[in-house]
Amino acid sequence: MFKIQDAISVIERFAPPDTAEEYDNPGLLCGSPADALTGVTVALDLNPAVVEEAKENGSDLIVTHHPAIFAPIYSVDISRPELKALAECVKHGIAVYAAHTNVDKAEGGLTDRVLSILGAKPETEGATLPKIGVFPEPVTLSALCSRAAGRLGDARAAYVGRGDKPIRRAALITGAGGDMESLHMAKELGADVFLSGEFKYHVIRFAKDADYAIIALGHYESEMPFAGLVAGWLRESGIPGVFEAASLENPYSTEGRP
Repeated sequence: MFKIQDAISVIERFAPPDTAEEYDNPGLLCGSPADALTGVTVALDLNPAVVEEAKENGSDLIVTHHPAIFAPIYSVDISRPELKALAECVKHGIAVYAAHTNVDKAEGGLTDRVLSILGAKPETEGATLPKIGVFPEPVTLSALCSRAAGRLGDARAAYVGRGDKPIRRAALITGAGGDMESLHMAKELGADVFLSGEFKYHVIRFAKDADYAIIALGHYESEMPFAGLVAGWLRESGIPGVFEAASLENPYSTEGRP
């Protein structure tokens, strides 16, 4: 009989939790590692729709990228929107496990997966960010932005810099990595472009004035490959009943988009 711990051990073999950022909160957030495991649902976030999906497919465990408990909780008021899904999991005996920046940093992890999707060969060794990918042939900045938009389903991907700039080395942090420190690290690593999400205006302005290329990705779009990645790890290791959540959607409304 499989246990919750069996699935946890698979994930932590690929992405040890001690490699996560200090601010992060990966690991088992509710449930017991000793409980029986007959199915797993893998999702980007925990929300009520994902919990309903897990109940329907018989999952005893939900694995998410974003931790459902991130900031300290001082009361368990299940009327709070951010606690409703977690309370439903406790009620129905569904364990919840988060694998966050440790999966971002892992060799063969989420960042490497997205670099591969974009056509670059991951180069960075060790648990560090940003990661570097090298394209077999140079691609222009505008073409790379279009490629990211198409392959990640990111209609709002945008770039700063000269569209015809040739790109051979790319630095990437999925999710919310668009800060000044990370941009400088990308430059120091010799990257021709830095891709990430949630750039603040002053970082974009600096990149423009410094003639340094960036591509701004959507947080959701840059991390959606997480479900397929982790589900693959679990299936390849023999974990039964692995599902990729089908109910997740971008929290931004897409109505009215061209």
